[in-house]
Amino acid sequence: MKTFFKYFLTFVLGAATTFFLINQYAPLIIAVPEKDLEFVPIVFDAEVKQKELSSVSPKAKNIILLIGDGMGANHITAYKTARGGPNHLTAFDKFPISGFVKTHAIDSIVTDSASSATAYSTGVKTINRYIGMGPENNPVANITELLYERGYINAIIATSEITHATPASFAAHNISRYNTDEIATDIFQSKNHIILGGGKGFFQPIVDGGLREDDLNHIQEMKEDHLYIETLNELEDLPVATKKRVFGLFAQEELGLAEDEPSLSEMFSYAYNSADERVNLGKCNGFFIMAEGSQIDWRSHDNDFSGMIMELDEFNQTIDNALRYAKSRDDTLVVVTADHETGGLLIEQDNISYETSEAMKISWNTAVGRGGHTGAMVPIFAYGPGAENFSGIIDNTDVFHAMKKAIGFESLELAQCN
Repeated sequence: MKTFFKYFLTFVLGAATTFFLINQYAPLIIAVPEKDLEFVPIVFDAEVKQKELSSVSPKAKNIILLIGDGMGANHITAYKTARGGPNHLTAFDKFPISGFVKTHAIDSIVTDSASSATAYSTGVKTINRYIGMGPENNPVANITELLYERGYINAIIATSEITHATPASFAAHNISRYNTDEIATDIFQSKNHIILGGGKGFFQPIVDGGLREDDLNHIQEMKEDHLYIETLNELEDLPVATKKRVFGLFAQEELGLAEDEPSLSEMFSYAYNSADERVNLGKCNGFFIMAEGSQIDWRSHDNDFSGMIMELDEFNQTIDNALRYAKSRDDTLVVVTADHETGGLLIEQDNISYETSEAMKISWNTAVGRGGHTGAMVPIFAYGPGAENFSGIIDNTDVFHAMKKAIGFESLELAQCN
């Protein structure tokens, strides 16, 4: 009998131990086959059905558009959880209006930044890689060009090269986002008063230490005719009350590799303070600022979770700054969204029995170096006059029309901001 109980106890303990090990570690040690793939035929509608927009009263005077490149809903959920748990409040939680944006290109369910940013800047659905161009290779007026003609101050900001797809779509027109020499020239000649970011190399020729293949030296022209800066200290010393164009190009390519470079929130703070002063100095109708947290996307392409969280820290701070400015007055619309989702970020239970979580299990659904964008809708948040037109499920082209509606664009007369 003692022998029986000995073997029985050994069996029970062995079974319990085996169950525990399988429950806790099977996901790590069992080779899971690649996920099942299914290709579903799709049909693209001939025409985008524009959202029916509500009237706005009183109108907005200023627009601040903040774009978190590659930022999906799960990025925000993961950010909140990583920084204080699922109930942790961030700047995203301060918006009264939210919704989702469909991001597809005209002929592709998965967009790139060029096509999606062009939809935001022009209201036109187009082809991937196109910058400020319609699907028939036709240049389309962007919002900064339209607002410039109506007495607005414009600013574009990015932590990438300023020639990168998203900022370029608010300043340039080209059938390829990779034609950086042509795009840089367009940006230099654009209707933007304040231009802050990286990409200095694309504005000067190789012989002068740049990256251009031609002999145009826009940096020299900037120094001669405008205000040109290259460091954080110079940005901090730059007067906000100026009527000159400001070019701040703080790195040869993207930002983040040197200590004397400004952050996104520091560039944005200068831009809105200067734009506000310029509006008063020149008796302008208002200002438009587009600021992009470019490298949320890059860290997601790399499947770098900690890097992505750090980028969202800075983006969150920039949102806080924008809301603080908007809430100090009643004439500024703040819109926060993304151009697309990157990485197929998943948040999963850390144990297979759905018991109390001890960790947040993160996985990426697109492998490193394999494209990385997904066709998922992205979140959108809005505060201020006209915010209600950004609620529900909208198309990325609707963002352009809703911004115009907010300021009463159709009733604005042609004007020049002195």
